[in-house]
Amino acid sequence: MTLLVRTIRLPERDDLPDESPAHWSCVVDDVEIRADDRCSVHETAAGVCVLDGWLCGGEGAAGLYASYQNGGIEAAVSRDGHFTAVVLDRVRHELHLLNDTGGFGHAYLWTSGHQFGYSTDLRRLAWNGISLSHEGMALYLAFQYVPAPYTIFEDIRRPQPGTVITRRHGRLSERHVDHRPPSADDLIGESEEPEPLPTEPFFEVLTTALRERTADVERLGMTLSGGIDTSTNAVLLTRRLGRRPVAYTASFAEAGYDESDYAALVADHLGLEHIVIPVRPSDLHVLPRLVRDFETPNADQAAFATHLLATAAAERCDLMVTGEGGDEVLGFPMSPSDDIHWASLPGDSTALARLYLNRIRLADETLHQRFSKSLDVPADLPVRVLAGIYEEHRARSGLDRLLFGQWRTWLTEGVYMKDTRVFGGAGMDTALPFADPRVLRFVASLQARARYDALDGKELLRSGIRGHLPPSILTRAKHKFWIPFEEWFRGPLRDQLHDSLLSRQIISDTFEHDIVRKLVEEHDDNVSDHSRVLWSLIFLYFWLDNLPSMRSQ
Repeated sequence: MTLLVRTIRLPERDDLPDESPAHWSCVVDDVEIRADDRCSVHETAAGVCVLDGWLCGGEGAAGLYASYQNGGIEAAVSRDGHFTAVVLDRVRHELHLLNDTGGFGHAYLWTSGHQFGYSTDLRRLAWNGISLSHEGMALYLAFQYVPAPYTIFEDIRRPQPGTVITRRHGRLSERHVDHRPPSADDLIGESEEPEPLPTEPFFEVLTTALRERTADVERLGMTLSGGIDTSTNAVLLTRRLGRRPVAYTASFAEAGYDESDYAALVADHLGLEHIVIPVRPSDLHVLPRLVRDFETPNADQAAFATHLLATAAAERCDLMVTGEGGDEVLGFPMSPSDDIHWASLPGDSTALARLYLNRIRLADETLHQRFSKSLDVPADLPVRVLAGIYEEHRARSGLDRLLFGQWRTWLTEGVYMKDTRVFGGAGMDTALPFADPRVLRFVASLQARARYDALDGKELLRSGIRGHLPPSILTRAKHKFWIPFEEWFRGPLRDQLHDSLLSRQIISDTFEHDIVRKLVEEHDDNVSDHSRVLWSLIFLYFWLDNLPSMRSQ
């Protein structure tokens, strides 16, 4: 879905490319609003609402506009659901640009004097003359995406969740509306007795989320790995909703990566049609097509396999249910294989951010320092960005700050972006029930001890599906979904790696050439596994190369 708002008279920007045909457009004074056919538009004599995304109530733009009329802009922003929206009030002569408070709605803002552009697709604002942001590049290599308010480009920023930008008399004003879900008291002691798990109330919330997102969808599909998250979706869809989605699984020939046997066990037990899609190094030819699904760079390796699943599923499915978000909402950082304990975490947000980044960073500290120096960016920039998010929850325990920080970062910026963009690019809608605002609110409202017990090893999910699946599924250890790039970049994809990173100016001119060359050589010689950084750079190269403005430079 793409939504674009911009001033029409741009004398300093007469090189703007023609936009692709819009499904709907509206011109008011010197402002043009465009929306493609996957946006929801509600237009009346009193005003207009254009919604990119969805609302829990399923009312779309009409429901959002009704809440605006009844309760003002704060009521519109606080509505449940994942959205970016434009509300044009013709009576008050006001234009409101909204970003939902959960951070799922992604929008980007370019301003220059009285001129502005606002779009859910960063590429729509990347005109000729826009340069790469060194801060954005450094953050991309730390997080695998560029966190708000930064973007990969200078002069374009992304408003924080809950931001409302109002245009009145030709001027923009910005404010933040905070409607975070209420959370319970997090005082906790080791001696507290565990409470019974709230399994049934939670599964009612999760079932409601699934029911509303899949209602009236005849051609339903789902991803199935045989893990706890996708297996929970399969149980709810079959046992509680009476649905029979087609299940799709990615498989790998390399040992240690493949989960298709476990997925087949779940599908057979629940009577689902099961389609296994092999993922091979030769399939990387789809990368130039894959990057077009993303309006901003996203180095989640799973996007590659997801694209292959989406291409296959698009022939038979209109909506795909995925298990993404389960780790972020109901798992990390509580798992049997994790040595984090709430009592041992630092109370200082900066120290907590360093601990988290050391666990998820793409590059080791030495390489991170070299990248930062080559970009002339402070090495602690990623720490400062994450610590700022943790400070919003500074009154809570370290584990809660890690958990809620996951919701604001990897959940919204990583996995949600990956699934919605990839499946959307194949022409399908996506349902991520674990990322439903009601699920987040339920988890946040639990008393701390109940929350920790529920998340420990995803016991809340396991308790709800116990009896519906074979014991081998319930007792299997967490399997991280990785692509075998470590082996592929030393073997069948070695030449493409060298060509993309060592022979093209987009990457070599951005970073010190010696840094990238050393990365490739160390990986070639099996000195270090740099596959995660190398994949991030390759994705970035193809994404930038897809922009006409960057290609011309």
